[in-house]
This record gives sequence, C-alpha cells and structure tokens, in this order.
Amino acid sequence: MTVLLGAVLLGGCSVIPVPLETSERERIAAEAAQKLFAGQEPLTRSVSLYEATARALKYQMEYRVRMMEQAVALGQLDVSRFDMLPKLMINAGYSTRDNDSFGFGFSPNGGIATNPSASQERTRDTASVGFTWNVLDFGLSYFRAQQLADQTLIAEERRRKAMQNLAQDVRLAWWRSEAAQRLLPQIDEYLEEIDLAIEKSRIIENRKLLPPMQTASLRRGLLDLQQQISLRRQELAQSRIELSALLNVPPGTQVQVTPPTRAPAGMLELRSSIDTLETIALRSRPEMAEETYKARVNESDIRRSMLQLFPNLTGDVTRNYDSNRFLVNNTWISIGLSVAFNLVKAFSLPALNRSAEAQRQLDDTRRLAVAMAVMTQTRMAAVRYGLLSHEFGVWDQAARDDEQIVSYLSSSADVGIDTEFELIRAKARYLVSKINRDMTYANLEAALGRIHNSVGLDALPSEVESHETAALARQLQARLEQWEGEHLVTRPGPQQLPLMVGEIQGVPEALVKEFVASMVRILELSKVTIATEADAKLSINAAVVLDRPRDGGRPARLRVALLDPATKEVRFSSELKTTLSEPVDIEQWRTLGEGAAYRVLGPVGRMQTGRALQQKKLSAPWDGPALRLSRVAGIPQSSSRQATVNDAAGSLPLRLTFELAPAGFVPLSKAEVAGVPDAQ
Repeated sequence: MTVLLGAVLLGGCSVIPVPLETSERERIAAEAAQKLFAGQEPLTRSVSLYEATARALKYQMEYRVRMMEQAVALGQLDVSRFDMLPKLMINAGYSTRDNDSFGFGFSPNGGIATNPSASQERTRDTASVGFTWNVLDFGLSYFRAQQLADQTLIAEERRRKAMQNLAQDVRLAWWRSEAAQRLLPQIDEYLEEIDLAIEKSRIIENRKLLPPMQTASLRRGLLDLQQQISLRRQELAQSRIELSALLNVPPGTQVQVTPPTRAPAGMLELRSSIDTLETIALRSRPEMAEETYKARVNESDIRRSMLQLFPNLTGDVTRNYDSNRFLVNNTWISIGLSVAFNLVKAFSLPALNRSAEAQRQLDDTRRLAVAMAVMTQTRMAAVRYGLLSHEFGVWDQAARDDEQIVSYLSSSADVGIDTEFELIRAKARYLVSKINRDMTYANLEAALGRIHNSVGLDALPSEVESHETAALARQLQARLEQWEGEHLVTRPGPQQLPLMVGEIQGVPEALVKEFVASMVRILELSKVTIATEADAKLSINAAVVLDRPRDGGRPARLRVALLDPATKEVRFSSELKTTLSEPVDIEQWRTLGEGAAYRVLGPVGRMQTGRALQQKKLSAPWDGPALRLSRVAGIPQSSSRQATVNDAAGSLPLRLTFELAPAGFVPLSKAEVAGVPDAQ
C-alpha cells in the first residue's frame, strides 16, 4: 500500500511537454480569424485621412495591446491597496489522536506524582478570528502602492506615445495610398505600352529595318525603364497593404481613400519658431513625463529600502475557541505586541545612502538625455519639413517640364521609329517624376505628422472605445486644424521686388552707362523688374577696386550689395576677386557689370519666394564703415571686412578667384586711376 501511494505521488509530480494537436491548432486559427475583425464598423466607402486615423486608433491591435497594458496596471493598483489594510485571520482546526495525552506532574520540591493525569481530550476542535497589523509591512505596502500608481501613469504615457506613433504611421501610409490610387492605373497602362514597344522592336529586328545593334540598344533601354517603373510600382502597391493593416481590415481589402480638400502641405510653413516648438515638446512629450514617473518609482524604491532598517512592530487582537472540555474557559481574547530589530542591517545605511544618491543622479542624467533627444527630434522635424517642401517644389517643376516634353513629342510632325521610342522614354521620365513628386509629398505630409509627434500633440481623448469612428474623425480634424492654425501659415506666393540701380563706385565716369546697361540687360533677361527710385523695393549698388598691374593682368575686386532704398539696410552683400586683361577695355567693364547682376539674381529670387538668404544679414548701411568707398575710383577708406559676407555662388567669364584681398593690398592713387586705359 505504501509503495502504491508513493508511486501515485511521484507520478503526479512529473511534468511532460504537451504539444498542440492539429485540431487544437485549427481551433485557435479559426478563433483568431473570427475575433480579429469582429465587432468593427464595416468599411463600405472611401476614407479620409482623419477617418483612417480614427479607425486605426479604435481597432488597430498593437494600440489595443497598449490599452490593455494600462488596464492591467490599473488592476494591479487596485489590488495593492488591500495590502495596506490589517490582516483579518480566521482559523479553524480539528485534531485527534489514538490515545490519551496522560502525563506525570511534579511538585515544586521535585517530587513526581504517582498517578498520571491529562488536561486535553483525544479529539477537539479549535477556531480563532483576529486582526494582525505589521507596521513595517504597512509602510512597504504603501510605497509599493505608490510605485504601482506611477507605473499606471507610465502605462498611460506609453499609450499616448503609441497613439501618436500610430497617427504618424497612418498619415504616411494614407498619403502613399492616395498616390498609389492615382498612379497605379497609369503605371499599368504605361507598362503595357512598353511591352508593345518591345514586341515592335523584335519585329523591326526580324525585318532588319534597323541595324541589330541599334535595335538591341533600344530594347535594352526599354527594359531598363520597365524595371525602374516596376520597382516604384512595388512601393506604391505595398503602401496600400500597409494602410489595410493599420486600419485592421483584411490585408486583401482595397481601401479607397478620399481625395484631400485642404491646402497642400507644400503651401504651408511654420509660423511658430523652432524654440517655441521645443518648449512645447519639453512640456508635452510622453517621454519627458515617463522619465519623471520613473524617477518617482525609483525614489519610492529607495524609501522602501530605508524603511526596512526600522524595527518591525507587530500587533494582533484575536478571539480564540477550543472545544477541550477540560478547559475552564473555552473562549478567550488574546492581545499581543512584538518588536523585532535587525541590528546587522542597520550598518548598511551608508551604502544605501550612496546607492540612493547614485540612483538620483542617474535619473536626472537620463531625464536630461531624453530632453536633449526631444529637442533634437523637434528641430530635425522642422528642418526636414522645410527641406522636403523645397524638394517637393523641385519634383513638381520637373513633372511640369516632363509633361511639356511629352506634349511636344506627341504633337511632333516628325514621326519615326526614333521619335516613337524617344516619346516612350519621355513618358517614362514624366511618370517617374510624378511618382517621385507624389512620394515626396507623402513624405512631406509625414514630416508634418512628425512635427505633431515631436511636440507631443494629443489629438484624441484617451477613451476611444465608446465613440463612433465618424465622431472621432470630426474631433481629430478639429484638433489638428486648430493646432495647424496656431503654428502654421500659408506660404505667400512669389512677390515682385522691383529693382533700381543705385550707386556705382570705382567705374570710370565715361563707362558707368555701359556698366549699368550690362547690369540691366541681365536683370531684364532674368525677368527682374527694373523700376524708378519711387517704386523700387531694392537697390543694387556696385563698387570696383582695381589693383596695380601684375604679370600682365589687372587684379580687381567687385563688391555688390542689395539695399533697402528707404532704410539703407543692406539685405545682401557679395564680394569676389578677378583679374582683368591689360589694357582694361570697355568689354571687360561690361562683363563686370554682367557679373554684378549675376551675383544678385539668386538672392533676389530667394527673397521673392520668401526663402531666407544663405548668408548673414548686414545691418550697416551701404555707405557705413563696413563698405565705405571713396568717390575716387576704387580707393577704400576702411580695412574692416568682418561685416562683409562673401557669396561664392555665380561666376564671371573672367579668371576668378574667390579669396579675400591679401593683407598687403595697396589701393591705386588718384594719378594711377586717371591713367587707366579706355577710362577717359
């Protein structure tokens, strides 16, 4: 019997792996497929960006996992509150023995009684109910509850971060799907056209209408185009699958998107400064709050460690019952109080203090590191938005130009084999330009979403389960439009900045007219409006400094500046060195005038489109100390050059070098200026 009982016990303690059976796997798969899309609002029409984001936040599984983690943290907090209450202990028992508990007593003088006696029955029942409270356990439970409360807040911040990341992912996938919805039919049509052209090239090769080498080269070029277009088609097709996954619809579902109605992101620019956005980010980002909560959790842990050094005080109040008939009182109340103190552990206090201080320093350093990362991400998001806005403009212009080329080739009267293949290549370039333009625009919209993410924008409430998708979409749209209205502004269109030719210094009086005419001709060819002094918004001033002849040439320095005619503020300044041929004739002066105009074309264009100049603005007026020139041709009155900004863009059809004048520069005297050839 004993052996059998031992075998049963050993068999019950043994554990063996139990793999899933085929039927169990099938049941799990069917259950997952049924629950994955159950209880969702049906997707029966095209969705806008806001509807797609709202649907993703309501049904996307990874985000729902974050919400469940927060619910679990709240449940643990509720449980931890009961640990701080006194323990109410209820005990009941039954005991029996096979003989009586007789024993011999002894007297105070050491004598042993001759007759045995017993004070306890063979069988008896016992019971007790009482409160027990441990002060140390209460303190530890209190700090543990504080930690769980902070862990709940950490789970909330992680849910916020998951919501913001999901909104950004949906934004990128939605805009790429919008591009795919428009471009995929065009791509398929073009790929069919390439297939027909390849078949035509084989017919031409078989009939020997063109040399075999030329036919093979044309066909190889068509295959290259087909490969490039196919790769971009793959990216567009994948974006639609990504959007389906984010919306938690079956991957094979073709989600149709509603064309946008708001102003394109390429027409928007930041109204708020980057410093303002960084301040908002430091205040609102979930990571910053999470690090603060983590520091509070660690601080509670430090206090728990310190609390364990204190004496352990335990008190209890218990009511007891015993069925033993030999007892005078079968029920009684007992009260107890005990203190325990671990003296050895008290010696660890200095080490605990050092550990606590190190932990606090670590928390502060980690919080500062996160703050630096937040500021960097915010600035990078703003800079990336500006760069992508410019890149989108480039691709948009490229698409327009490619469209004109296709239109020209399509209407060309010279129709032949070469023209037909050239038209196909032009269509390929046009299609690639459109794909790049639309993909860049999707990245531009994603960059705007990255700005939303980097500043910690919360566009929806924490509770989304009880709201319908349409209501969430309206709330999301209103919140985003409010934020964009506060921090974004429509970029102004190109504005005309009429120019006037202002003061010309260092040019012989007899050649000033030719010098100015050369400047005006280049400006007019570049569609820059030349106006009178009353109507001009900018004034272009130029100064030429000639050095002594050297090695058969005449070193010269050209200074050009754009000034505000009203305030004389220098908006742009550029300086270059060149070498003129001896003797300096009228054509070289005309070339210098053209060079002066070329130097300001880029800055004028940037100012017309509202883009910042890639140089430091000068606050000194044109005739101030930094740029003061004598009325006598080319004699500088100040050697100060620190306020002059050199712009190396552009070139002159002369020998140029762009370094500053050497330290030993010697200006011409009046007599030398009067002797300049062709200057009379």
